[in-house]
Amino acid sequence: GDQPGTGGVYESPVHDAGGVAKWGRLSWRSEGTGLQFRTRAGNSLRPDQTWSEWSAPMSAPGGVSSPNARYMQWKAELTADAVLDAVTLAYIPQNTSPVVKSINVFSVATPVSALKTAAQPSATGAYTITVTDTGDTGTSPSSGTPTQTLSRASAQQINITWQAEDPDGDRLIYALYFRGEGEREWKLLKAQLRENTYTIDGDALADGRYFFRVTASDREVNPPASARDAELVSVPVLIDNTPPVLQVSAPRRSGGSVELEMEAIDAASPLRRCEYSLDAGPWTPIEAADGVIDSQRETFRVRLQDVPTGEHVLVLRATDSAGNAGLAKVIVR
Repeated sequence: GDQPGTGGVYESPVHDAGGVAKWGRLSWRSEGTGLQFRTRAGNSLRPDQTWSEWSAPMSAPGGVSSPNARYMQWKAELTADAVLDAVTLAYIPQNTSPVVKSINVFSVATPVSALKTAAQPSATGAYTITVTDTGDTGTSPSSGTPTQTLSRASAQQINITWQAEDPDGDRLIYALYFRGEGEREWKLLKAQLRENTYTIDGDALADGRYFFRVTASDREVNPPASARDAELVSVPVLIDNTPPVLQVSAPRRSGGSVELEMEAIDAASPLRRCEYSLDAGPWTPIEAADGVIDSQRETFRVRLQDVPTGEHVLVLRATDSAGNAGLAKVIVR
């Protein structure tokens, strides 16, 4: 400690607590009489006008009255016979709130065989109808004929990830919530999460817009009174599991020319692409009647040239913004 030989004032170097701190007890060891202390605190490295004023003098060890801050300085006022040996200042760094910086939501395709529980094939991503040249529609196989059903190779899952940090380096735990557009209350998806990712079955949420909320807490490593929480709400996320529905007119054939009209409707997201395949051949794009495929309802006129005589299978496909495809099969004779 400092041991001045005559009375005077000694100002300590500025102490950096590393963050905003709550000041505790100031104590010292000295010899002689006539010794008192004052303290001041601020959040800049060098004392300036933003710092607190010097406190009232302390003639005995006790609690510091200076406000919570990152930096602290004390000064000792000594008489001629006072000798200062050591000074101790207790403080507790103030707990800083965590920050949830971002939330990302995206869909992933998982092989059905990799799922712990096989998903029931609800929305397969393809809606199919069959239209003949008479205009009749049907979906049933011939009576008495055994049918092999091909299961879908993958199931959609929704993956929610987030980025969070704690300025103090505290370990964080998370809770994840969701709320549909127009709904009032948040629904808990999972609490006590220690990883910053969570996956749910893509069929568990019906089509629509959803918000996701992540809360982060440092309560596992801080007393209840000083624990801090933070949260962030995602932008609206459109979930679309349902493919477009196609309405197709009966085909009209004139020599090698075939014409038909089709309307594609999607309940959740705009259409992005429409195409046809003749006899399982390459897909050929179809232009919308208004020239741009950009809405949830579009009409199309399909014209095929140089179609050989005989029976042919024409498959029409419309795909929405989420990648769901609706199909229609047309028999051309």
